[in-house]
Amino acid sequence: MLTISIQFVGLVKNIFIAKGFGVSAEIDAYNLANTYTVSITNLAIPAIIIVLIPFLTKRTDELPMQVALNTYISTILLSISLLVVVGIGSTVFFLQSGLQLSETMRWILLIIMILNVAQIFRVLTAILTAFRQVDNDFITPKVATLCSTIFSGVYVVIASDPSIIGVSIFLTASFLLECILLAIKNKGFSFRFQLQWKNLAFRQLIRQTGPVVFNSIVFQISLIFSMTLAGFLGSGYVATIGYANQVVSIIQALVIVNILTLVYPTLSRIFSKQIEAGKQLFIQYVTVANMLVIPLLVGMVVVGDLLTALLFQRGAFTTADTMQVTFFMVMISIGLPGSVLRDFVYRVYFCLDDTRTPSVISVVTIGVNIFLLLGLTPVFGIYAVLLVPSVMNIVSGLVAYLLLEKRIGKIDPKRTLVKQHIVMLVNASVMGIVLYLLRMQFSLTSNVAFLVLVVIGILIYGLLVGMTQRNVILKLKNKGVPNQ
Repeated sequence: MLTISIQFVGLVKNIFIAKGFGVSAEIDAYNLANTYTVSITNLAIPAIIIVLIPFLTKRTDELPMQVALNTYISTILLSISLLVVVGIGSTVFFLQSGLQLSETMRWILLIIMILNVAQIFRVLTAILTAFRQVDNDFITPKVATLCSTIFSGVYVVIASDPSIIGVSIFLTASFLLECILLAIKNKGFSFRFQLQWKNLAFRQLIRQTGPVVFNSIVFQISLIFSMTLAGFLGSGYVATIGYANQVVSIIQALVIVNILTLVYPTLSRIFSKQIEAGKQLFIQYVTVANMLVIPLLVGMVVVGDLLTALLFQRGAFTTADTMQVTFFMVMISIGLPGSVLRDFVYRVYFCLDDTRTPSVISVVTIGVNIFLLLGLTPVFGIYAVLLVPSVMNIVSGLVAYLLLEKRIGKIDPKRTLVKQHIVMLVNASVMGIVLYLLRMQFSLTSNVAFLVLVVIGILIYGLLVGMTQRNVILKLKNKGVPNQ
């Protein structure tokens, strides 16, 4: 419920941003600056999740272990702080250098200077969250994030004439608020700044951190490269991608991430006991996840413009902006079924204590992604920026699946996955055709019409699933594994 609340509040904030700024150069600058600055902390946060949390679960009260922990946290904070100082210094230099900068570039530099400060708070928040999670407290971090998200949106909601600088300042302050709330809850945890780099446990942590940071660097380069390309291709493209990603990320959070979170413990337990039973469970979970994702994608094609208009079309956000955001949304979403397959395959690798193979696949995928963008963007423009990552999601999912089969043997000898996905596509297509005909026949274009079409779509698709894929749902009662 808290996750849904956070997504909802973030969406409301973006609705008001769309109303105030549309797809202007200011929003382009805001999204680009946010991408650049967040990339700093996204080097450290994966290391905190993957390396620090397991260390905290195993640590003892012995002095060398405490020194290692203090040194590791101190090193992360020092490294991020230095990057932030360099970032702010470079920004000030360019602003005062007398160079002829475009209006968008000046906005980008100003916002980078503000948001850079927030990155220190983000890293502190990630560290404090790790301590809460180790104590099995998953509620406090969610509550802190919700409070932070609400605060970050207060300004753009209540201001009669909001500025993008004000939005940036409140975003930075919201990260400080989240950090303070978690610090209060972690009042008892002991930490002091130490740099004992010769500590053996610390060196082990650094060796584990290296590959994680490398993967993060590669991913951040790919993300920055794509967003920068979009910025060069035309004004408003970065803002449009931002709005489209907001809607797509809600689908990912509510469907893909939640399903993965719920089923991963079961998947891990079954794979540890019996590989063949784990394979059957894998097939069931991928099928059910895409049973939800594919109709959402088809629905987006048919009524996506009505959803975009309902969410964003007011104030500075025009009808033309609605059509462009919807088109971008569909292009970005094409790769979601591939993402589902890939993410489940990666979880199987993790169940087998193999983190190296997913990392290698990710690095190669990102490299190919950048190569294709360099080659295709001059020819196809923004269409390449949108479509190449989506196609690579599908390709990486298939490659990961084939490599997994080489390791654990044939996963789906009866082609159940292929057959079920064909049924899903047929069911979703029937739903889409009915919705399209209804929309054309009765000229349904209002917000109420959108809600009516959504209800009709759910009923039609639910009926088709009940008729054609009921056995898949029933098998979930046994977690995809036949009774022994």
